[in-house]
Amino acid sequence: MNAPTPAAWRTYRRLLGYASKYRWYLFAAALSMVVEAACAGLFTRLMEPMVDQTFVARNPAVRWTLPLTILGLFVLRGVATFCTDYGMARAGRSVVRDLRTSLLGKYLRLPSSRFDREPVAMLVSRLNYDTEQVTQATSEAIKIVVTDTLTIIALLGVMFWQSPRVTLAMLAVAPAIAGISAYRDAFGARGAVLGRQPETLEVAGRRSGAALWVVPNPSGLNAHETVATLAAAYAAPAVEAGVIAG
Repeated sequence: MNAPTPAAWRTYRRLLGYASKYRWYLFAAALSMVVEAACAGLFTRLMEPMVDQTFVARNPAVRWTLPLTILGLFVLRGVATFCTDYGMARAGRSVVRDLRTSLLGKYLRLPSSRFDREPVAMLVSRLNYDTEQVTQATSEAIKIVVTDTLTIIALLGVMFWQSPRVTLAMLAVAPAIAGISAYRDAFGARGAVLGRQPETLEVAGRRSGAALWVVPNPSGLNAHETVATLAAAYAAPAVEAGVIAG
């Protein structure tokens, strides 16, 4: 992928200059993104008591508290999502309005000979369509990147909080492809079985020598799997990678 040119960076800095006037909307949107990502992490954290206290221990004390907590999380996340969308949209549309005002003012100061050289339809298109594309650059793109990044950080934080060893194993034992069906479809290996594969990982068209493992996917499709069998399946590649002791 080509690196952005200096001219592109200058243009983007100018756009950020337009957006700086609406920094309080952007700050509120950023804060809402943090809350939204935190709600996603907290909901993931609640998966343990949801399973252990309801299906396993059948604890009556969580009969009301757990559903109300989950409902509160969804309400809070909905409010945060609304604040994020409103703040980013308000800043983006305000930047578009300011650009159109500046551009129209420049049109009014242009000499009449400019309108003879350039079609009026192109000038109108630049005023209406080109400025509209700024919304994607100043609001939607930033919102998607920041929200997804914060969500990934929150989920990784929950994983490390629950078990740093398992999290490191999942991150370090790459590539361990979850699901034998996905591996067969992706690589055309119809006869593949779970476990260590005879071939090694191919990177940039060359064999890297890294071991390639296929582990079972912990989903409803593998209801025959137990916690013990899943733990053993995931432990094998972790032991080979040296993440955990054998």
